[in-house]
Amino acid sequence: MTVKPWLHSHQSREDDLPKIIKNEEHLSQILEQLIETTGEVEIAIETLAVDHGIPKRVAEALACGLNIFPKRYKANAGTLGSKGQKRLLQSKVLVAGLGGLGGHVVEQLVRCGVGELVGVDADNFDETNLNRQLYSDINSIGLSKTEAARNRVAKINDAVEFYPFTRKLEDLEGNTYDGVDLIFDCLDTIPSRLHLQEMGERYSIPLVHGAIGGWFGQVAVVWPGSKLLSNIYGTKREGIEKTLGNPPFTPALIATLMVSEGIKLLLGKKKRENTVFFADLLSNQWQNITL
Repeated sequence: MTVKPWLHSHQSREDDLPKIIKNEEHLSQILEQLIETTGEVEIAIETLAVDHGIPKRVAEALACGLNIFPKRYKANAGTLGSKGQKRLLQSKVLVAGLGGLGGHVVEQLVRCGVGELVGVDADNFDETNLNRQLYSDINSIGLSKTEAARNRVAKINDAVEFYPFTRKLEDLEGNTYDGVDLIFDCLDTIPSRLHLQEMGERYSIPLVHGAIGGWFGQVAVVWPGSKLLSNIYGTKREGIEKTLGNPPFTPALIATLMVSEGIKLLLGKKKRENTVFFADLLSNQWQNITL
């Protein structure tokens, strides 16, 4: 598998082995012995993590690299393969905005097994979010979106590390982007999107952009230096969602397309440049437009 130069947070081979483990063959022997002793792959992986002082996500990545899959990832195996699942567990992703798009994006990334997630949102849930935002419910009204996301992540996959930042995107310190392989733009204001594009360029991190309004949505990959969002929005200050509203089905679909694009990027699949995918759910029309 080709690892893109911007996938800079981790090495993909024996560099991530605990020092006491000599090589992958030695690791395989240790895991097989632990599986035989414990009778369960999951318990063997947890034991490996505890015995060698490594995070559970690292132990899972090492196991998946040897084609030893925890049950939670078995349904991913045919699509991602052992190297692909290992790569996702080694990846770190930043999700900006944890509302309509962001909640669905986080949910799918966690279930795919992305090892580290940075979640950024300054807002709390209110009643206007109940129609479309995955982590909003009657009991979460008033709760910060970052806290709700962290609670949800812990319930789904305890191997994933979630780092919440309950503040405005513009107030983030530069080291928040350290080790981040990919950014998801799930924001709802154009100035914040353009700021995020600038951060992606500054730290050489690609960005998966998504936007929704009414029956319509769009997805694009923004490469550092491309200024694609500037070309899309120009001097506009507000998106179409301010007038067209946001039903529940549009963010769910667009978030799924965003995650699909993001997973392909993390796995080193085909690169898309300066292309925006438009979805018109009212007339069931789909377009790829190159800008």
